[in-house]
Amino acid sequence: MSRKTATKTRTRTPKTKTTPAVLPVRPLHPDFITQNQINAAYAARLAGLPTTPIRAWTPNPDGTVHLAFPSGNRIHHTPAGFTAITPCATGYTHQTPIADRDQLNTAVHTAAQCTSLHGRPRVLTVAQAAATAEDTQTLDVTDLRADHDQAHPHPTETTPGYDIALAAAEAHGHAAARHQETNQ
Repeated sequence: MSRKTATKTRTRTPKTKTTPAVLPVRPLHPDFITQNQINAAYAARLAGLPTTPIRAWTPNPDGTVHLAFPSGNRIHHTPAGFTAITPCATGYTHQTPIADRDQLNTAVHTAAQCTSLHGRPRVLTVAQAAATAEDTQTLDVTDLRADHDQAHPHPTETTPGYDIALAAAEAHGHAAARHQETNQ
């Protein structure tokens, strides 16, 4: 006698490929820090610059970061190094490459002691312009403005105070010219 065995037929389910998990993308949010902020904080610590939190380094659109101090001074960090950005009393901003705390202190001190006009004309008050105008030759600003398109040779002899009087006349319009007319 033969025995019959029951065979089960198994149904195979096809294996599905699992999709890899999608890694989350870091949103541009101020709570996240960038690699440039980390690099700047680490380099500043190695250079002996003021120790600040990593988030104190503010990212710029060009990929660099800067650290702002309450005094108005800033440190700018690029892959090339640090730059101290310090305002001076005349309104100009000094940019000095630095490598350590001593150079930062020197840059801040130099900017604080700066009295240079940095190539900009000095703006005089009406009283200063009048005092300067008395010491110089009369200057007709309308003639200077009328023929500014024509080339003029540079004068071989300059009068002391000429540049100051010209800057004062330009800055204050015709106030210097009116003052000269009343004194004549």
